Amino acid sequence: MDVMVWVWLGIFVLSVTFEFVSLELVSIWFAIAAIPSLILAMVNIPLHYQLIVFFIISCVLIFLTRPVVLKYFKRNEVKTNVDAYIGKVAVVTKTITPNNSGLVKFEHLIWTAISDAEIKEDALVKILAVEGVKLIVEEIDNDSIH
Repeated sequence: MDVMVWVWLGIFVLSVTFEFVSLELVSIWFAIAAIPSLILAMVNIPLHYQLIVFFIISCVLIFLTRPVVLKYFKRNEVKTNVDAYIGKVAVVTKTITPNNSGLVKFEHLIWTAISDAEIKEDALVKILAVEGVKLIVEEIDNDSIH
């Protein structure tokens, strides 16, 4: 057997092994691209064709399918930091005005909140962003809560 058969088999095994270790969805595409090159080596196609096939398939897989696969796998990811607060509802405990911050209660904690409109105490607000230790909010009506 040609030495390139063993090279492509080695690339395949190393790429799959590295993918299992890293789980970053990078090296799996090289493993997949090594398969057609391995087949070409088995039927004694010249090396430059094997390399071209490997390069083209690797690039296509990385640039076209990786973003789609990442989106599918990352869909179930749960946010664990304050970015997860965005879009949630809080209750105003101290009136907020455009010139003065107020207070809101969110998940059993009191947060400083700012808004570009006046929002009275006991109003429901939607969290738009988090800036440092302040929530940026806007008032919502009771009917718009999911």
